[in-house]
Amino acid sequence: MSIRLIFWASRPDQAWLDPADTPLALGALAVRLDDTRLFSRIDDALARRYDLTRREAAEMRRACEEIAAHLPEPPHYESLVARHVPAEERAAFAQCLWRVADDARDCPRAVAALARSFGVPEGTVAPVGHA
Repeated sequence: MSIRLIFWASRPDQAWLDPADTPLALGALAVRLDDTRLFSRIDDALARRYDLTRREAAEMRRACEEIAAHLPEPPHYESLVARHVPAEERAAFAQCLWRVADDARDCPRAVAALARSFGVPEGTVAPVGHA
């Protein structure tokens, strides 16, 4: 678990987001989304985006779950991520989530929720005509 990430999320005016924590920050956001059952394949998205093995991705997701339990409420955390993680990183991870989320691929609301949570335009998550 990244204590730095939790400290940053709880006191962003007193700390900075370490770029090395960006994957965990995005993974924790995905774990929060998974609570809404929009996506059930976080491990696959982590593996795809960060070139991890299945085992490494599962370990990373577990770390993200631990971190997510200590983060501020979703709207506040989503806003922090949107302000401090580059849009390209947020969009790339959101695209990976969308690609592995078979149960949500035909649901425009799922694409909208994913885009809103990651602070990116809907068109960057799913190609036009695929949502």
